[in-house]
Amino acid sequence: MKVITDFEIVDHGIEHNQYFQGCGTAFTSFDYCDTGCGSNLAEAYDDACEQIACGPDSINFDGFDERVLKDIGKRKFPVRPAVTRKYSDDHYYYLSIRYNLADEIVEVMK
Repeated sequence: MKVITDFEIVDHGIEHNQYFQGCGTAFTSFDYCDTGCGSNLAEAYDDACEQIACGPDSINFDGFDERVLKDIGKRKFPVRPAVTRKYSDDHYYYLSIRYNLADEIVEVMK
């Protein structure tokens, strides 16, 4: 299994799907980037984690939520701002996670 060693959260906020620029790893120290979308930050984060989990590597997410919450300075994932009726159906909340992977170190009990 792999583990996420270091990461960066990119909170894009609410964007129209035709104008969302996307996100990548060019000119960064990260090897991977996955973007999620939803009606708020919490849903976008869940979607981004699902994108990571769908990759070719098996990822151990133990403790990752807590690390992200600490990084963004929150106790739980915010549900506001949210995509509401004032936006068209083509608006979503976007969040990207840039990250690096390493092999998980497993302690062997003797």
